[in-house]
Amino acid sequence: MGIMRMIQIGAGGFGQSWLQIVKDCRAAELAAVVDIMPDNLAQAAQITGLPQERLFHQPEDGFREIKADIALIVTPPQTHKALAAQALEAGLHVLMEKPMTHTYEEAIELLEISRRYNKQIAVSQNYRWRAPVQTVKQLLNEGVIGSVGYVEYEFRKAMKFGGWRDNYSEILLEDMAIHHFDIIRFLLEAEAEEILAHSFRPSWSWFSGNPSASVVMQLERGIQVHYFGSWVSRGKETSWNGDIRIVGDHGAIEMINDEITLWTGEAPENAVCRVIDQIPAKLGDRASSLDDFVTAVRQSRIPATPIQDNIRSFEMTCAAIQSAKSGMPVRLADFSLLRDLKR
Repeated sequence: MGIMRMIQIGAGGFGQSWLQIVKDCRAAELAAVVDIMPDNLAQAAQITGLPQERLFHQPEDGFREIKADIALIVTPPQTHKALAAQALEAGLHVLMEKPMTHTYEEAIELLEISRRYNKQIAVSQNYRWRAPVQTVKQLLNEGVIGSVGYVEYEFRKAMKFGGWRDNYSEILLEDMAIHHFDIIRFLLEAEAEEILAHSFRPSWSWFSGNPSASVVMQLERGIQVHYFGSWVSRGKETSWNGDIRIVGDHGAIEMINDEITLWTGEAPENAVCRVIDQIPAKLGDRASSLDDFVTAVRQSRIPATPIQDNIRSFEMTCAAIQSAKSGMPVRLADFSLLRDLKR
């Protein structure tokens, strides 16, 4: 199988950066771009050099006119389910931006739809591919800190997006925390069992909803995770990955400001500390996500973040939102039961 031909749906601000990533991908060829906004299509033409006949306002026109293998969906979450279903029906594999859908009901429906087709469908969880995260993963795989007992996770940014994000009721949990929750699952290879969340809106917030939240998670193997994140932070910010401290019975791994420090030794007086060289990244994070998906399609294997796995990261987000609204802990088994009942 040769070069994969790709139709990108969505060419707004973030979509334009994806256009460049696809354009630079050696294993994929950008066959067409779809966007309902004329200005976005005009910008896409400048970035990619595609002729007018390969630019479309409606996805069904692109699917009908252009021979392609993959649809890349870079649009607001409210559109993901319908667009992914259209692409699958047109015979395309699907890679989409996170979150997989806007609501949990839509996620279940899309999962069921995906089972009708012999096509790959995945969510780009690009943070997994970043060098600090990959390095922490390798250390954990080597068992250098023994059995993990708990995790401290903090994320602090002050971001003014504008547009649709400003109107989300739980903007941090809905739009950002899924990256960090997915990192937790990836690093620890443990699923969440119970989540208790509290979200709030500081008086100086420019968001209409809640941009800050604390989340306490109980994972398999008794692992406890304490997460705090804020989009309206003051003072020193974290990286986009956040600051993570993973503590085990033989030491701790710290990822602070994207630098990795390993502490070994069971007693503080005997602790040995050293900075860890990071695994070099061959590609950027989204480029790595795209490369993995294209390779998976070519090799007829499951990609790293398929829909059937990524729904578990989305369930953590949905559980946190439900808990924040109710003030009560939420068991993830309730989500799994709902998902199984829909089958």
